[in-house]
Amino acid sequence: MRVACLQFAPELGKVQENIGRANALLKDLRPGHCDILVLPEMAFSGYNFPSADAIRPFLESAGEGPSGAWAKDVAARLQCIVTIGYPEITSDPYLAGDVGNHGIPAAISYNSTITISPKGDTLAHYRKTHLYYTDETWAQASDTKWLTVELPLGLSQSLSSTNQGPENGISSQTTRTSFGICMDLNPHRFEASWTLYELATYTLNSNTKLLLLSMAWLTHKTSTELLESSADPDLETLSYWIERIVPLVNNKERKVIVVFANRCGQEPLDARYAGSSWIGLVGLGKVEIWDIAGRAQEKLLCIDTDQDPEYQLQTSQDGALY
Repeated sequence: MRVACLQFAPELGKVQENIGRANALLKDLRPGHCDILVLPEMAFSGYNFPSADAIRPFLESAGEGPSGAWAKDVAARLQCIVTIGYPEITSDPYLAGDVGNHGIPAAISYNSTITISPKGDTLAHYRKTHLYYTDETWAQASDTKWLTVELPLGLSQSLSSTNQGPENGISSQTTRTSFGICMDLNPHRFEASWTLYELATYTLNSNTKLLLLSMAWLTHKTSTELLESSADPDLETLSYWIERIVPLVNNKERKVIVVFANRCGQEPLDARYAGSSWIGLVGLGKVEIWDIAGRAQEKLLCIDTDQDPEYQLQTSQDGALY
C-alpha cells in the first residue's frame, strides 16, 4: 500500500491561496504514486479562528464546499483515496437537534474529516470527539465518538489484510481504518486519566490496521527555533505523540500503520505549529518510521508499506524513546 501525507502551512482564512499551495506541492504526484493521501486538520480554512463569528464564512457542508470539491478532484485525478480536514456545518434535523424559527433546523458545526474515493463517493466522515479550547468556541463534539471503517485498500499479507470483494473500483481488499483529529489523542479536556489512552485503546480494541490522524498540533517552540532547524522533526512532539499511542506500541499481537498528518507554519494570536508529520508502523514494542517531515517544512511524504521502514525507535513500558 502506498501512503501519502501532505504537510504544509495554510494561512488563516485564505482558502483559495491554501488550495493553490497544496496543488503546487502535489504537482509531481501521478496516478499510481499513492493509494491514499491524507491532509491536516482544517487544511484549507486554517485553524486558529478566535470566535464562531470569525470561522462562520468558512464552514462547509459535507462534501459540498471547497475542501470536498478539491478532495473529489484530486481523488479522481490521482485515482486514490483522499482524507482531508475541514470545518463542517450541518442543518440535518436528526443531528442538529433544536429547530429554529419557521421549522428550519438549527445549524450545528463540527471539526471534521471527510474521506473520498476516486469515484467521488464518501467512504468515511468523522467528527472530532475531544475538542481543544479553540474548537469549543464554534464546534460541537462528535455525537457518535470514534469511527472505524473498512477502506478499499490492499495491505501486504505481512500486515494481515483481509480479502473482500471490489468496492468503488479501487481494490479487491479492504483495510480496517480508524480516524482521529489532533486533540483526540489527548485525555478528554485534559481532565481524563492519562492512562485511559481513549483513542489508542479504541483503535486497539477495534482490530484496526490503519490509523489516520489529521492534525493542527501546536508547539511551544519560538519562531526562531522553528526556522533555525526547519527540516528537523520536533522530537519533543514526536515523543509525546508516541506516548499517547502506547497501547498500540506495546501490543504483542500485531502492528498498526499510523499516519500523523500535521501542519506547519504560524497563524495570528501566536499559534505556531509543530509540523513533524510522519508515517510509521507501531506494535510489538517498536516504533518504525518510513518517513518524517521537519518541524517547519512543507513536504509531501509518500511511502510504500511493502518497503522496510527507514528508522526504528524503541520504547520502554512507559513510552519513553530510546
